[in-house]
Parts: sequence; C-alpha cells; structure tokens
Amino acid sequence: MLKPEGYIEIRFGPRWKYISPARVFIQNFIAIALSDQTKADSIAMAVSELLENAVKYGASEDTHCIVQAFPQTGTIQASVTNHASEQGVRDVQAIYNKIMKGDALEAYIAQMREAATRTDGKSQLGLARIRYETGADVKLEVTSDHLVTITIIVK
Repeated sequence: MLKPEGYIEIRFGPRWKYISPARVFIQNFIAIALSDQTKADSIAMAVSELLENAVKYGASEDTHCIVQAFPQTGTIQASVTNHASEQGVRDVQAIYNKIMKGDALEAYIAQMREAATRTDGKSQLGLARIRYETGADVKLEVTSDHLVTITIIVK
C-alpha cells in the first residue's frame, strides 16, 4: 500500500465554532496536495459533515480527524473518530446500513424523502450526501467501547 505523501491531524472538543475553520484548513490542504480545487471543495464538505455529526452526536470531549493525501493516485482518505453513546452507536449503524444499500443516488433520494417527513429536526442526510456527491467509499468501524470511526476514500 502507498504511504501518504502528506497528512494532517486535527483534534478538538465538541464545539461548533471549530468546524468552519477546520473545513477551510482541510480544503486548503487538499487543494495544495492534489492541485485540484474541485476535489478539495467536495472532500472538505464531506469531512465537515462528519465533524458536524461527531459534535452533534458525540459522547466525549474529543473529536479526532485525520486527512491523508496520496497525490500519486489522486486519492484522499479522511477519518473522523469520536465516542458515542450506546444509542448513538445503534443509530449510526442503522443509518450506515441503510445508506450503503444499492445505488448512491437512490439512497440519497430516499433519505431526502424521509428527511422531508421527519418532525425531530434531524435530516440524517450526511452520509447519503457524502456517498453520492463525492463518490467516496464509506467505511464504518465501531469498537466495543463505542469509539466510532467513519472513513471516506475518494479517488
């Protein structure tokens, strides 16, 4: 496997005010690493969605993000990790399983339809949007102590 030519790591507590600057930093890092502003914009949006979810649903003071660049192949791998409650783990696993079935566009449309009828204020569109708009491979890992990691790989 190729080693990343460059990477960044960001750690912060669950504060909304950190998401926007993190997004800009990630966007600039990718744009420089790959010389591709369009891909940088798309991936920064995706990582920002993951960070928002980590802040919104996380059960700890630590959100951890790693973005790795592989310019040789034009690939970016980004992971966001945080602790979740037992219910949060069940919720993310259920959403992930639903989003990963079938075609990305169909999953996104189905999730948009569902979001339009929800009354709890949660759209739950993030993973479907990421999968469709970036074409990313999306992976979910959950440990026995409720550490949740979502990784996207965009080629």
